[in-house]
Amino acid sequence: MAEIIYLITFNAMKKLQLFLLLAVFVNPIKAQIPTVLDLPLPKSYTAIRTDRPISVDGDVDRAWMDASWTDLFVDIEGDKNPAPYFDTRVKMLWDDDFIYFLADLEEEHIWGDITERDAVIFHNNDFEIFIKPDQFQPFYGEFEVNALGTLWELFLTRPYRRNGPVLDRWDVNGTKIGIDIQGTLNDPSDTDNRWIVEMAIPLDAIAKLDRGSSVENGSLWRINFSRVQWQHQINEGIYSRKTDADGNRLPENNWVWTPQSAVDMHRPEHWGYLYFADSEESIIESDAFQNEYQFLFYLYRHVLNSDEKISTQTQRPVIVNRQKLTYQIDETRLGFEITVQNQNGDALTINQDGFIILNP
Repeated sequence: MAEIIYLITFNAMKKLQLFLLLAVFVNPIKAQIPTVLDLPLPKSYTAIRTDRPISVDGDVDRAWMDASWTDLFVDIEGDKNPAPYFDTRVKMLWDDDFIYFLADLEEEHIWGDITERDAVIFHNNDFEIFIKPDQFQPFYGEFEVNALGTLWELFLTRPYRRNGPVLDRWDVNGTKIGIDIQGTLNDPSDTDNRWIVEMAIPLDAIAKLDRGSSVENGSLWRINFSRVQWQHQINEGIYSRKTDADGNRLPENNWVWTPQSAVDMHRPEHWGYLYFADSEESIIESDAFQNEYQFLFYLYRHVLNSDEKISTQTQRPVIVNRQKLTYQIDETRLGFEITVQNQNGDALTINQDGFIILNP
């Protein structure tokens, strides 16, 4: 009798396991993907080649008259949070040797106390540049600078969400920095106006991230900027980050050029498009696969954050920003692959580590 009960129980358990297994496959990840999506597209900027000298000292040279300002920075999560209470904007130029940045940061109290290179600069108010020279590869560089001109460069082989190791001893020693303080640094007795950051980053250092690729008319990078802004307190004439009544440090503000849709700068798919042009008359086409790219990463984030089992799926249709696309998710021996295809037959495929292939 005990054996019969065991057999009945065993068979019931097997049926339950089979039911759960089937449930995973009949209700796979694809069931949670909408059939119509409106996805925000990143902003874009065209940097013009300059033949004028730039001194990189914070004093604005005539060359900068040829460059346009970006839009004012917004909250990192976009419109869901209040607009920044200080204005920030950036200009860009380039020549054969450098890419140049001019950042204008409105500020009533300009302060900083980090002087050691490669220290954690965002523990002060800072300005940050994120550069990805190849949008199909996961690696990128980060540059942070405070009002003292202290620099921190980082190289990431892939974003933190894929456990990307950080090489913070990656030094781009040819980087030039100029700071102009329109006010008084570390003086709480008055009200300041703004601080200007001027930077020149060697093109060859960034090109080496992309296996020695060169920059020329029509080149495309992905780029974004962040401004970390802390509320401050003053004790005995010294600035520090503000704390509450219990001594807990208040959170920082994160203001960016193009929104990240999360408090996370390390989502490069949301960074803006930077085009290089020889002149204002040069024709720079927008990236042809913006919708495909954004939908690819929409699926990628969904798979990374899902607890469901990955199963091979046939192509499924979806409308993204009024464009008809299809997608397929495949389990592989090392993880997964996601392919997004448009009606012209062009396809982007990404794997679990963020490597992308065009028309595999």
